[in-house]
Amino acid sequence: MDLEAMIWFVEVAQLGSFARAARRLKQPGSNVSRRIAKLEADLGFPLLLRTTRSLSLTQEGEAFLPLARELLEAQTQITDWRDSLDATPTGTLRVTAPGGFARGPLTDWLIRYRQKHPKVDVQLIHSNDYLDFQAHQLDFAFRQGPLPDSSLVAQRLFRIHYGVFVAPERRIEDTPLETPDQLTDRPIIASGAKGQALPWRFRDRTWTPKNPDILFEDIGQCLQAAAAGLGYTFTSRFEALPYLQSGTLEEVLVNDRPEPVGFYLVSPSRAHRSLKNESFVRHVLEEVASFGLADGLSI
Repeated sequence: MDLEAMIWFVEVAQLGSFARAARRLKQPGSNVSRRIAKLEADLGFPLLLRTTRSLSLTQEGEAFLPLARELLEAQTQITDWRDSLDATPTGTLRVTAPGGFARGPLTDWLIRYRQKHPKVDVQLIHSNDYLDFQAHQLDFAFRQGPLPDSSLVAQRLFRIHYGVFVAPERRIEDTPLETPDQLTDRPIIASGAKGQALPWRFRDRTWTPKNPDILFEDIGQCLQAAAAGLGYTFTSRFEALPYLQSGTLEEVLVNDRPEPVGFYLVSPSRAHRSLKNESFVRHVLEEVASFGLADGLSI
């Protein structure tokens, strides 16, 4: 039985394409297709339904996939154990982080990490979603708030403070905003995902804009629109800081600020951590220590 073909099958199933799986595996597409076809013959049933336009799992393929993923996880742990014995960090580091943080401090952190460890390839995925570590072959994720998976290990880096922000001229034009309840009568610029506004959290309540005047997926766009005087937006004080410093935005409802949210470096729980991953954790902690906590962040 071809164990490597089982691992390749996981890649094909996750990516939905022989071509994309072959690129990730750095193999010829014909080789991947041939090896998986041989695996199907050895198992005695098809794992994949192939058409000219699509690829999907058969019922047997759906049942076999979790077993093959366990094999992939075992391979990862063996690789980590082997790499932990190396004298120099090597391999591929796959990291995911929210877009704002990925475009901000993390880019500089990863550049400096690569400069220190040139034998490590670095891949960064921008995502606000909680991506599955195994499905996306992740080493680390930067995430805020409670973790959905108790099998993950989280190390808090700092806490993020949130608030409501508006352009000074808009605040002056509007009647005074004294409670979050009054936001229902104000123009709202919301950040969202998949067409749905994300909730705004306050000290003693949570409010989700029902029909925001403007809905963006990128919080940077929300801040731009708010600075243009188009309405009120909810975001971290850290991301709003350049606008606060320039005077183009002000914070309102300060007394209703929510408790700050923890921001974490998250990784799978494993008995052996590769030198690559150990070196990255040390690097991140060094970067956080030298980063200095700007306005809007705290320990």
